[in-house]
Amino acid sequence: MFLAATFTFVLIKSLPGGPFGSDKMIHPQIMENLNEKYGLNEPLHRQYIMYMQNLLKGDLGISMIYKNRSVSSIIKRAFPVSLDLGIRAVALAVSAGLLMGLLPALHNNKVMDYLVLAVTMLAISMPGFVMGMLLQYLVSFRLSEALQSITGIGYSIFPITGWGSFRYTVVPSIALAIGAMGMMAKMLRAGIKDTLNQNYIIMSRAKGMTHMEVVIRHALKNAVLPLLSISGPLITSIIMGSFVIENIFSIPGLGQYFVSSVQDKDYTMVVGLSVFTVFLVVLANTLTDIIYAVVDPRVRIVSRK
Repeated sequence: MFLAATFTFVLIKSLPGGPFGSDKMIHPQIMENLNEKYGLNEPLHRQYIMYMQNLLKGDLGISMIYKNRSVSSIIKRAFPVSLDLGIRAVALAVSAGLLMGLLPALHNNKVMDYLVLAVTMLAISMPGFVMGMLLQYLVSFRLSEALQSITGIGYSIFPITGWGSFRYTVVPSIALAIGAMGMMAKMLRAGIKDTLNQNYIIMSRAKGMTHMEVVIRHALKNAVLPLLSISGPLITSIIMGSFVIENIFSIPGLGQYFVSSVQDKDYTMVVGLSVFTVFLVVLANTLTDIIYAVVDPRVRIVSRK
């Protein structure tokens, strides 16, 4: 978190211009007062020391663009939206990923196996902004238009932008979940196929167990373990909400504030959001390591006497 705060501070300060430089009509005296208020007239190393001192106290600073609003208050207001979107996407990614990872094992080297492989590779390879705009066109526009003509409903069933009731959340949740779903399905497919070649699986088949019983009772349990190693950062990135997806669908989450703060050179906002994001990643990775050790005793650290 210290390195993230340092690198982000240096990078955002290296950008040309400043938070108040875009307004050419501002009076020089007002500009000087603003720079003094936010400490921008101090040398760079003094600004860094002052910011880090406040950060150690838990103070993320005051936004330079959103007047009289602290970064913490903005996070408190916007993060629940990103969290709501993220939880929906995580539930969708996990359920669909497990299903698509399990189907190839039940239909090994058949049409279903290769079809799932093609879908997962497409889901992993396609950029988020392309997937978001594609779903906007196909689902929010074309599908809603077709359903309107059939049912006679006078409004869009899946709105293109905005955040509100359940119908607003369907398309952005799918767009955010597709990449993670493809990654989970691909790893689970490979894990199950590798597990099916183990000796104890061959012994289970020799005892008369059917292929489905072997996959469900033995192969699936061991193939899920490698997913835990990527679940921490993967779920964190989903819960934080893709900044691109939130901007495409005009969702009032952290992504909207992060993009606007970079464009407006809002130094405190950029560094504060970066530190908050890194904190969630560190927390998720720590919890993942703990859960992995609980689930799989082989990775536990034991003392040697």
